[in-house]
Amino acid sequence: MTEVCPQCESPKHKKNRYIYDDKQQHQCHDCGRELVECFEQYLISDDARALTERLLLERISLRGICRAVDVRLKGLLGFLMRCFEMLPDHLHVQPITCNQG
Repeated sequence: MTEVCPQCESPKHKKNRYIYDDKQQHQCHDCGRELVECFEQYLISDDARALTERLLLERISLRGICRAVDVRLKGLLGFLMRCFEMLPDHLHVQPITCNQG
């Protein structure tokens, strides 16, 4: 397990419970995030991030990207969520409503 929480970088955590495959889960004291001992398997390297961004532009399926980049779907979805959160607010437009009268 890493020494700090990946979300808030706090070094304080406690044992929480065991998950489905008998891995010890921890919980951060400061932000409450639940951590698994080997969460590093979901991290994507910088080279894989660049390749993933290029493959997304080519409109390849998410599972196809997982196979090509050799990452898990959970890691890829986390990467996509971080990319979405970094977008400026003015890109989030409202859908157009059609009035049929």
